Amino acid sequence: MRKICSAVLLGAVLLSSPAFADPTETAAAAGKDASWLFIQTAQKVQFDGKTLTLSGVSPSVVMFTDRPARAAEAIPTATFIKDWGIKGKNSFVADPPNAGLTSIVDGKLQTATVELKQPSLDGTTLTFQARVLEGTLPASAGTTSVFIDSAQCVGKWPNHC
Repeated sequence: MRKICSAVLLGAVLLSSPAFADPTETAAAAGKDASWLFIQTAQKVQFDGKTLTLSGVSPSVVMFTDRPARAAEAIPTATFIKDWGIKGKNSFVADPPNAGLTSIVDGKLQTATVELKQPSLDGTTLTFQARVLEGTLPASAGTTSVFIDSAQCVGKWPNHC
């Protein structure tokens, strides 16, 4: 009986917790000078020479800091895209980020470096205007990870960039 009560209590705690931790605390602990990097994953990618389309994107973006802060957090993809448009001298609007894109193409890993602009999220489809800086983006590929360059955090979350 004690095992059942413990399992029910643990389940209630887990189910009552928010899906995402509060990144305000993580950002504050890392400090105002922290440089944040971001990772977005998707089941599929397509590129037509200008528009990068990620299908089946994860509902969260992982954000983490360089040394010495060494902090990490997950934020909703929708929040990340909404905050992209916040204007400021360190924003992604003012200074579009570079990103490393890795995809599985014909069973092999392929990488490219791109500049990302104008994100748009529609359900689980995320699009960017993209310019290839190095490498080759495939016209179509499977599992993909996008490693987005840093942003200086300058304010209270979520208006961090």
